[in-house]
Amino acid sequence: MATQKSITEREVTRRQLLAGGAGAVGGLVVGGLAGTQLAAKSSGGGGGGGSKGNIKVVGIYPLSGSIASDGKEMANGVRMAVDEINARGGLVGYKLNYVEIDDKDSNTDQITAAFQRAVSVEKADVIFSGYHLGTGPEFDIVANAGALYYNVNTQIAWVKRYSGDPNKYWGIFQVDPTEEWYGRGFAFWVDQAVNQGLLSVKDKTTSIISGQSAYGTVIGNGYETKIKELGWNVVSHDGVSEGQVPDWGPVLSKVKQLAPSVLFTSDFSPADDAKMAQSWVAGPTKTLVYQQYGPSVPEYLNLAGPAGNGIIWATVLGLLPDGIGNDFRKRYAAKFGVQPGWANAGGCYDEVNVWAAAVQMAGNPTDYKAVAKATEQVKWRGVTGSISFENHTGRQYPSQTPDASLGQPHIIVQIQDGQYKVVYPEPFTSGKFVLPSWMK
Repeated sequence: MATQKSITEREVTRRQLLAGGAGAVGGLVVGGLAGTQLAAKSSGGGGGGGSKGNIKVVGIYPLSGSIASDGKEMANGVRMAVDEINARGGLVGYKLNYVEIDDKDSNTDQITAAFQRAVSVEKADVIFSGYHLGTGPEFDIVANAGALYYNVNTQIAWVKRYSGDPNKYWGIFQVDPTEEWYGRGFAFWVDQAVNQGLLSVKDKTTSIISGQSAYGTVIGNGYETKIKELGWNVVSHDGVSEGQVPDWGPVLSKVKQLAPSVLFTSDFSPADDAKMAQSWVAGPTKTLVYQQYGPSVPEYLNLAGPAGNGIIWATVLGLLPDGIGNDFRKRYAAKFGVQPGWANAGGCYDEVNVWAAAVQMAGNPTDYKAVAKATEQVKWRGVTGSISFENHTGRQYPSQTPDASLGQPHIIVQIQDGQYKVVYPEPFTSGKFVLPSWMK
């Protein structure tokens, strides 16, 4: 990671750029310390809180299934934000009463049962979650109940659903950009890296291995479309089923025979990606390897070991390596005894604080429509960047908005000597891209 001195120097500029002190700008809430000062302001004084009663907060995560490592990150992020708000006296006079629901493998039936319990049994005032593998049924359950729901599902399908019927889905917010920016954003970065001489390649050729879920397919197809627009030749495009630790031998053998300059993959599973990295380094070609999201989960480095070095990965929901992000890391480690991953812990922490900012603006957490209207106006500087909404979805910086005070950066990261270095975009970098050992 960058030295503390370089982080501090960079943070001065970033505070100027992102209006980094907690305060009100044009009536919109801006959080410079990712919830700490908001919680203090919202408490109404005193440490006891709850003078006006309790607010039922329900978190729904896959805590015991195939993506439990991510589910734990989600739950920890929400719990940390809730605990901090309560420790500072609650929110506009209310104590947050938190209930956690496990949707296990996060399939359609389990999601349905979890959300029906949240609205019918728990009678949630607000629901938080990360992402769900079988996402879909929860939206109508929440909408029909007239409840508030904040998530980081990262899906363009949500944008299409909301824009098709905003009057129905008024209370639901996706607090990060969509997955379409993964493929398009990386295509732009790698093309720019080649054109600027940062990455030397024999030709502009690329292979694609897409995850076969809707999520992985959108990312893979988005990359293919954009990279072709930029003049690259796609020499192969294959698919794998995520979460099953595929036999990487045959599909990687095809790639190695073609020896493209870049291999782009969109399997999101950390176990899958770690196995792929080990298979790749056993006999690599001079090909830059991109693994979409999996390396952001803490278990990846333990599973991949040294094979992860040189791998490029990215996330549109990144815990930033700046003063705000590193302060969160320190507090998270003190609370849970481990370091957070690079996505869901910070993202779920941010979504609670976005809701809390909206409640502060609305004044009444049980006036759900007023809170939703306020959420549409919030500009929140969280640990994953600056959050503002378009079609009830976060904006991506720099492709969707060039203004870093309005968007969450799509960070591109390289693993170097077992450490994560953010190599793009400025001003959020913590290192520079280096050529992987197998490309030298």
